[in-house]
Amino acid sequence: MASEFDIVIVGAGAVGGSLAYALSQAGYTVALVEKTAVSARQQPAFDERHLGFSRGTAVALEGMGLWQGLSASAVPIERIHVSAKGHFGSVMMDARDEGLDALGYVLPAREIGRVLHQSISQQGNIRVIAPAQLLSASIEDGHARIELEHEGQPLVLHADLLIGADGAGSRVRELFSIQTTRWTYDQSAVIANMDVVGIDSSLAHERFMENGALALLPRSEQGYAIICSVIDEEADRIMAMDDDAFAGYIAQQMGGHIQQISTVGKRYRFPLELVRSREVVREHLALVGNAAHFIHPVAAQGFNLSMRDVSALVESLIRARNEGRSPGSLSVLRGYAEWRKQDERLMVAFTDGLIRLFINPLLPVSILRQKGLLALRHIQPLRRLFTRSVTGRLGRQSNLMRGLGLQ
Repeated sequence: MASEFDIVIVGAGAVGGSLAYALSQAGYTVALVEKTAVSARQQPAFDERHLGFSRGTAVALEGMGLWQGLSASAVPIERIHVSAKGHFGSVMMDARDEGLDALGYVLPAREIGRVLHQSISQQGNIRVIAPAQLLSASIEDGHARIELEHEGQPLVLHADLLIGADGAGSRVRELFSIQTTRWTYDQSAVIANMDVVGIDSSLAHERFMENGALALLPRSEQGYAIICSVIDEEADRIMAMDDDAFAGYIAQQMGGHIQQISTVGKRYRFPLELVRSREVVREHLALVGNAAHFIHPVAAQGFNLSMRDVSALVESLIRARNEGRSPGSLSVLRGYAEWRKQDERLMVAFTDGLIRLFINPLLPVSILRQKGLLALRHIQPLRRLFTRSVTGRLGRQSNLMRGLGLQ
């Protein structure tokens, strides 16, 4: 026997979970499929990491009704200091210059998972199917057919629309033989939490080094979430350090911008590459988030790009529902794909260009990045453009991102 839904979403992380919640608010019946039990602390999507939310992402989550539960754990970022080791130019981006109270926020992934799944459990038109293994998926007879193994038993789902929100290694993308364009950076991200004496908890740092980038996101009044993106050989060396040596490494790379590091948490390592799906939609099928595009973490734009996917897809599907059209209609989904194309290209160019510019050792490129930092510092329209890109306010904005809620 098959179960019928309007929409099946594979992937119950922050992207898939918030999408399911928003679509349920819009009146759709949703199945949310996840390979790991959503309440398990070991669920990979909600580990020890901290996520940087742009202001636009926070506004969208507020419109969905999720931000209220998250705001108490959110640390606001009022300023971002951008600098390059060995160069005298630097840039301070300030929320006040944009008339904002914050450029973004930092939240622990575990708290995001707790609030999200608590909210989902209260929705009568969302069925969470987890843990479940996705065995096959196909489009046939005007609907998506999804075969799962759940609690040791086969389960078949039918839906007007199947959405892959299952990350950079998307199983949905694989089952439909959707090709990707990949570029390896030969880099890894080393992530850890640190407690630091005397931090300014409203200030984040983006520091470019000789062989990568270092982001310090304030996670409390006592410490930072550290995201160190470096070449693989350097990542090997960092992971082999003891805690004192690692703390000394971070302090040395920051060049006096942080004070005494008192505690270092466990380090995690993730490989970095650029992955872009060559197709984002087919009839009855859509990809969102990292399943559609996985970008370099410099400037912390990946999650926010994914949340703009979510808000645009929600608006497209709400419009389809109001017009009496199927959510799996190819014309509906193509409209969503065209909407997202420019933003994705801009963010790929922005993040890829930044990392290539700042790790290139050639003297002409070194001069260029020095001049670039000085230009950002002294040319206000350029700095404003940079700030608007970081806060996710370039290009066509969804109703959710504009603060208009679910309409």
